[in-house]
Amino acid sequence: MARELRGVLVDPVDGARPGLLRIDDGRIAAVEPEVEDDRGLTAAPLSRLRPAAALRDELDAPLLFPGFVDLQIYHYERCVEQGVTGYLATIGTSARGVVESFLDQLAREPACLGAHVEGPFLNPEAAGAQAFEHIRPYDREELAGWLATGDVRLVTLAPEIEAGFEAIEQITDAGAVPALGHTATNYYTTRAAIDRGATFATHIWNAMSGFRARSPGAIGTLLSDERVTLGLIGDGRHLHPVTEELTFRAAGPTRIALTSDMVAPPQEQPDGKLRGGDRCGAALVQRMATRFGLQAAAEMASLTPARVLGLEDRGRLAVGLRADLAVLEADFTPRETIVAGESVWTAPEPPRP
Repeated sequence: MARELRGVLVDPVDGARPGLLRIDDGRIAAVEPEVEDDRGLTAAPLSRLRPAAALRDELDAPLLFPGFVDLQIYHYERCVEQGVTGYLATIGTSARGVVESFLDQLAREPACLGAHVEGPFLNPEAAGAQAFEHIRPYDREELAGWLATGDVRLVTLAPEIEAGFEAIEQITDAGAVPALGHTATNYYTTRAAIDRGATFATHIWNAMSGFRARSPGAIGTLLSDERVTLGLIGDGRHLHPVTEELTFRAAGPTRIALTSDMVAPPQEQPDGKLRGGDRCGAALVQRMATRFGLQAAAEMASLTPARVLGLEDRGRLAVGLRADLAVLEADFTPRETIVAGESVWTAPEPPRP
């Protein structure tokens, strides 16, 4: 069914400007920006442009973003209401047989892009909130069974485990993405893992060996290598704002994929460790746009994570691409989520006086 949407078009490449977007047969049929009226929205942080309270009048709502793609999400149901149109259903370190059951029950819906298996081949010293008791050595046959389903798109492991490089190569050969995380390794092992095909960092900074003057560890190595995309939990709880700022300056939006690590419900462990995130989609984008600009936020939330999975049919507001859209009010309150041209969630109408 054909449809037209008008508002501020926020594209990761072309920037942000008012315009019109047409949808037809699940695809973007036309993008007609008002080029002469970009109002300086492309790159400047919103916090330096205007107070948040003035956004609605200044930006002429709604904001039309390409749908947000989340590569690490345990609880998708809440995130469809935040503009997430593509996600990897994530399962953490579990007992044997649990991953197989999880894959059997994977949602068969347009927004589900497959699965992210976080663990169990991790370093116990960097377990974080992962189930310590289920961390175990790399098992080639177990991993082969997961990969054979074709549903596993990303696997997080610590490269320093025994035969860790073999695991990375096995994941790569199966067409999935090896991700480095929950690791206490050094520069040399991290660099060797990247050379063998590890191209993603799971929640950079969290549960990783630190960055020192003469020992950059996993964090410094991942930040400096342009072959790696950095998953960053931008909820304001997992990282200090200065840490976010340094990561943005070092890697830029082309190498940062906003991830939620969303769990239900979020809990803080007795030892102070965080058990997943409590914000996703529009809530993360609002924080990033306020600090780094609309265009950068769109790139980190949509285009960059789509590229990690090799998805070329989404992540931008461009003719011919799949009509996955996050429609937000000017203050970033979600209004509608559209997947392949179909409205899958709409904000309830406010009660009449």
